[in-house]
Amino acid sequence: MDSQKRKLTTILAMDVVNYSKKMAVDDEGTLKQLSVCKKIIEKTIASAEGRIFNTAGDAFMIEFTSPVQAVNSAIKIQKEIHNLNKELREDKTLEFRIGINMGDVLIQEDNLFGDGVNVASRLESIAPPGRICISGSVYSLVSNNIKEKIYSKGSQKLKNINRPIDAYFIEIEEGSNVAKDFKVSQSKAGNKNIFLIGGVAASFFVILLVFVMFKDSNEINVNLNSIAISPITTASKEQEKINLAAGLTQDIAASLTRASKKLNIIKLNSADESIVNIAKKTGAKYLINGDIKEAGKNIRVTINLVDAENSNIVWTDKYDKTLEIDNLFTLQDEVVSNIIDALVGNGDILSKEVSKVGLTATAQNLDSYACINFTKNQFFPSFSFDYYNKAVECLEKSIIDDPQYAEAWQYYGYLLAWGYSIFEVYEQDILTKALEAVQEAIRLDSNYAMAYRTKAEIEFYAGNFEQMLKDGKKALEIAPNDLQIIGGIAYITGLSGWGCHSSEELKKKYNIDKKACYRLERGRELGVLAAKLDKVNSNLGDNFGQVAFYQDSQNWEKVLEVMEDTPVPFLWWWHHYMGCANHGLGNKDKAQNHFNKIAEILGDNTLEKMKKGMIIWHEMTVYEEMMPVYLEYGLK
Repeated sequence: MDSQKRKLTTILAMDVVNYSKKMAVDDEGTLKQLSVCKKIIEKTIASAEGRIFNTAGDAFMIEFTSPVQAVNSAIKIQKEIHNLNKELREDKTLEFRIGINMGDVLIQEDNLFGDGVNVASRLESIAPPGRICISGSVYSLVSNNIKEKIYSKGSQKLKNINRPIDAYFIEIEEGSNVAKDFKVSQSKAGNKNIFLIGGVAASFFVILLVFVMFKDSNEINVNLNSIAISPITTASKEQEKINLAAGLTQDIAASLTRASKKLNIIKLNSADESIVNIAKKTGAKYLINGDIKEAGKNIRVTINLVDAENSNIVWTDKYDKTLEIDNLFTLQDEVVSNIIDALVGNGDILSKEVSKVGLTATAQNLDSYACINFTKNQFFPSFSFDYYNKAVECLEKSIIDDPQYAEAWQYYGYLLAWGYSIFEVYEQDILTKALEAVQEAIRLDSNYAMAYRTKAEIEFYAGNFEQMLKDGKKALEIAPNDLQIIGGIAYITGLSGWGCHSSEELKKKYNIDKKACYRLERGRELGVLAAKLDKVNSNLGDNFGQVAFYQDSQNWEKVLEVMEDTPVPFLWWWHHYMGCANHGLGNKDKAQNHFNKIAEILGDNTLEKMKKGMIIWHEMTVYEEMMPVYLEYGLK
């Protein structure tokens, strides 16, 4: 026990109130809203240098080095979600409970265990909906550092915690008495976050075993993009099951090889070697193994993705099937298809695992494969400027170290363009360099749909709308059902049509061409298509592709409808469209709230900063048309 790695840290636990009930009533709507809330959570904790170390459905476990950062982040998250809920129908809203504790924890790779984690989880379970519960250890350090009201709830006996814990509720809304009046029900303590509590005892012994196995071993040099495939095993002597095991092994290896040119797949001849020996011999970061068990004609196929450095299973799945001689190949294809989809398809388990390396490694220490996965799975979800700089730096290194890696060239060009349009750290001339990078990606892979989609976006920023349409068409021809491609082409096509409904004077002033109305309508059509494919609103392009059409034609009800469907409260653009729509519909108070939020996000010289963004996104006709509205609501 004494040899285990431990530390003192601050844990934030949070989950959705009545999540199961909401899922039973409207699972798609609930998942959409959870996705929106998740973006708020990820963006807030990234800015405060926190990290999510465990999730399960609607629950998040987050670590902070400072209790003040943890509490401030919790307050910010609750306030943003509270403000978001004000704009939605009651049945569309989600509320979170949050518990925060500072205590001693046990470290196992990226995960944390122990009393410090358990107390945070139990405090979360007694917190009022939409509010925060903190322990006495946190209260003593933050009470003089926050302006929100804090109410003592005395010592609480929490389930599975062997001592009373002093609990305090934080009120996030001025004038509200929710935190003050909320009564703790002892039956609530400990009902939630079972995934963190129930399995801790068993997990702890596994951790001990792994630690003893590896504490004296030599360091293993691993390649992040190398995966060893161990033969799928079966205890059966029947030839059909032996054939199935061999076929699954072969097909998994072949499918992963086809799925990514950067994966180095090492197919092992024997399943008998220990994981540590496999890692040392092959240098593989991950091992895929599994087995087939039978009960009569029923079989269970279990597949595991194992971190070869420490023998931890990072992903596992089971497939229960009925085996018949005449459906052997169909069954094999179905299982393999599910596995590949989980690992490198929409589940994207493998790249998410690899991307975690980027959180602790410097940009110069990330290899090309890890850099791409860091960019996709850490930068894009967080929108963190620090992660942006890290991604650009490692991509610059990747195209030098691995100049034949088309994906590295594509993302390098993409992020350079975003440096101009999103982060506004580059001038327009950076687009030339961005375009050259993406053209190199296309030279290396002429059927790379995402590269054409990115090229179309760069051409959009440059105002080359005809070329944008050609590149967008090519991307859609290559990947006609790819949500990311359709949504991306939707929003740049729609936004290139601003001014279609403007006065002749404004059209002349801003060189609005005769095809603007076609592009505006085409963007709306693609946005509608993408929205139908996007069951959880994971792609903002769906609705931003549509909003241009409705804003330009001043169809305020439709603007409100599509923007409410995908709330993005950290983007001033979202508040802009919501503010304009509410003003157009006569909802003055709501409009004022949104325009106030724009001023809060952009700070001083709000109108000048808005104008700069409008120029980049070819939206100056809107800027001039809506100027009286901006001034009416106090923007300066």
